[in-house]
Amino acid sequence: MIINKVEIDNFFCYVKHNEFIFEEGLNIVSAKNSGGKSHLFNAFHWTFFNNVYVDKEDDTTKKEWKSADRVITLPDHIVSESKVDDLNKTSIKITLTAEFHENEEIKGELVEYHFEKEVFYRKGIEDIIPTSEPELQIWYVKDGETKYLDKGEHKWFLDQIFPVSIRKFMWFQGETVDDLYDFSNPSTLNYAIKEISYFPIYENLVNITKASESSIGKKIDKELNKVKKFTAEQESIIYNIDNVKRKLDSYEDKTIDAQKELLDLTDSISKEEDKLKGLDKYSELKANLNKLEYDIKTVNDKIDFLSVQNKEKFISKWMLNKCDDLIKDSSKNLNVLSKDIKSFQKSENPVPITLPGPEYVQKMLDDNICYICERAVEEDTAPYHALESRMEDFKNNQIQKVLSDNFTELNRFKRNLLNELPGISTEVIENDNEIEKLIGKRKKLLSRRENLFSESGIENPSEITIGSTNAQQVLNKIRSLNTSKASAERRILMYKNDKESEERNLRELLERKAKIMGIDDSIEITEVHAKKYIDTINAALIKLKDEALDQLMKEINEESNSLYSRYLGGNPQGEIEIDKGVRIIDKQTKKPLTNLNTAELTAQKLAVANAFLSLSEKKMNRSFPLLADAPTSQFDDENTLFLTENLSDSFGQIIIMSKDYNKLKGDERVRFITKAKISKYYELKNDLIDKQGLDSRINKKTYINTIK
Repeated sequence: MIINKVEIDNFFCYVKHNEFIFEEGLNIVSAKNSGGKSHLFNAFHWTFFNNVYVDKEDDTTKKEWKSADRVITLPDHIVSESKVDDLNKTSIKITLTAEFHENEEIKGELVEYHFEKEVFYRKGIEDIIPTSEPELQIWYVKDGETKYLDKGEHKWFLDQIFPVSIRKFMWFQGETVDDLYDFSNPSTLNYAIKEISYFPIYENLVNITKASESSIGKKIDKELNKVKKFTAEQESIIYNIDNVKRKLDSYEDKTIDAQKELLDLTDSISKEEDKLKGLDKYSELKANLNKLEYDIKTVNDKIDFLSVQNKEKFISKWMLNKCDDLIKDSSKNLNVLSKDIKSFQKSENPVPITLPGPEYVQKMLDDNICYICERAVEEDTAPYHALESRMEDFKNNQIQKVLSDNFTELNRFKRNLLNELPGISTEVIENDNEIEKLIGKRKKLLSRRENLFSESGIENPSEITIGSTNAQQVLNKIRSLNTSKASAERRILMYKNDKESEERNLRELLERKAKIMGIDDSIEITEVHAKKYIDTINAALIKLKDEALDQLMKEINEESNSLYSRYLGGNPQGEIEIDKGVRIIDKQTKKPLTNLNTAELTAQKLAVANAFLSLSEKKMNRSFPLLADAPTSQFDDENTLFLTENLSDSFGQIIIMSKDYNKLKGDERVRFITKAKISKYYELKNDLIDKQGLDSRINKKTYINTIK
C-alpha cells in the first residue's frame, strides 16, 4: 500500500487548500515546533479513525486523543475573517493505492482508493458552531465505474487495510512509542506473526493431517477387530488411546476457542480504547465540574455564614456605632449615681464596703493580722474592734453592696464599649469587603463553570454526566475485558500443559499397543497402508511448521538486531533476544541488560515493530506504510541521522514528520537527501499571512516548501 496524495483544506494551521504528494520510499516532512507536522499527522487520524491528538483542555502542556466530533478544526485565521452566519468547511482527501479489497489472493489487482472527509461550521456571534458531524466517504474507480463503499463497510475496510494487530506499528508518535505494544507479552508476538507470515497455513495443514491420522486409526482398529479378537489388555489399551485422543481433541478445541476468544478480546480492548479516546475528556470535565460546584457551594456557605453573623453583631453591637460621645457623656450620670449609692452607706468610712470584701476581713480577724498593713491585730484592741465594726457594716449595708457591684459592672461595661466602639466602623467595612470578595469569587467560579461548557462545546450540562458515565462504563468494560483476557491466557497455558501431559501418555500407550497388537502381513487392511502415508505427511508438516516458526523467529530476531544496531549508529550496548518476549541481552554473557537509556529502549521497540512491517512485505507481499510523528524525539542528532538513513530499505513507504532535520541546510541537506535515499522532502513553516500585520495566530498559517 502506498499513500499517494493528501489534500488539506482549512484544517488547524493549514489555511485554504494545501497539498502533499508522497512517493514510494522515504518521505520527510521537516518543521520546527508548531510548524504543522503534528496536524499533518492528525489529518490522517481525523480522516481514518475520527480522532486527533491535541492539547488537553485543562493543561496545555500535555496532549491527549480526542474524538473529532467535538474538536473545532477551522484555522483561527478563517474564523477571524468570517462574518456572523458565514459557513466554512474543513475537508481532507487522502488518495492511496492498495490491493483491491475483493481480491481472492493477496498481491492481486491494485486499486486507487479515495478517502474524503468534511465538516461544516457556522460563525456565531461569539463562537463557531458545527452544523454537521465529520462525514467520511470512501470510493474507487474500477473498470471505468466509480464505486462508493457503504458506510457500514467503512470499519471493516479500514481494518482490512490497516490490521488492528499491527496498526500501532504503522501509526505512532514519538512521545507515545512506549505504548506501541507490550513486547513482554508472548501473545503480542503471536498476533503479529499471523499478520506477517504464512505460518497459520502450516498450523491448519497440521491440524487437517492430524485429524485424518486420528480418523484412520479408528478405522484400522475397527477393521482389525473384525478379523481378530482383542484380549482384555488390548481392549483396554484401545479404549485408553481413544480416551486420550478425545481429551487431546478437547484440549485442541478448547485451545482454539480460547485463542479465538483471546483475539476477539484483544480486538475488543483495542476498539474500547479507541472509544475512550473520545470519551475520556468527559471524566475530566466531570471532575472539574464537581470541583467547581463544590467551590461555589463553599463560597455560598461562607457568604451565608457572614450574613447571619453580621446580623447578630448588628443586633448586639453595631447598633451602637457612632455612639462614642453619648457613652462618654454618661460619665456625669455615673458620678451622680455613685454619690447616691454612697448615701445608702451607713458607715462613715469613705472606702467602699466592697474593699476589702467580707471574706478578707473575716480572714484578718481569724488570723489576728491586717493583710493590708501587715501588722498584728490583737483581740480587744482598737484595730481588732475596727475590723469587727467593718464586718458589722457589711451586714448593715447589703443593699449598698448590691448597688456598688452593679455600679462597678456598669463602669466596666462602659469601658469595654469605649474600647470596642472605635473598631466597629472598621469591622463593618471589613465584613462588607469580605462578603464582596466572596461574591466576586463566586462570579469567577460561575464564569469558569460557564466557560467549562462553552470551551468543551457542550451546551447541556447533563451531557457531561452522561459522557463521564459512558467513559466510566468503557473503562469498566476495558478492565473486565483485560480480566477476561488474562483468564483466557491462563486457560491457554493450562490447556497446553494438560495437552503435553496427555501427548506423553498417548506416546506410551501407542508404544505398548505396537508391542502387543502387531498386524500380521496376512491381514489385508487398506487403511493400514494409507496411515503410513498420512503419518509421514503429518510428521513432515509438523517438522515444517516448527522449522518455519524457528526460521521466522530467527528472521525477526536478525531483522530487529540489524535495525537496532543501525538505529544506534552501530554502537548498541547489547542485542535483541526474541523468545517468549523481547529483551536486550549482553552479546557475550547473554544475560539481560537493565537500566538502558530512553533512546536505547525506544530504538528497541522501533526495531522490533519495524522488523514486523518489513518482513510482512517480504513474506506476504503486503506493504504497509510507516507513518510517524517525531519518532526520533528520544534520539540525539547523530542517531537521528543513522535511523533515517537506515529506514528507506525497510519499507515500501515511510512518512516521517520531525523537527530533528531542521538544522540541515544547503549542501549538507542535499547530501543527506541523497545518502538517505529520500523520495520527497518538505519543509513546513508557520508564518505571518500579512507580513505587516500583528504577530497573532489569527494572522498565521503553515507554508509548504517542497525541497525535493
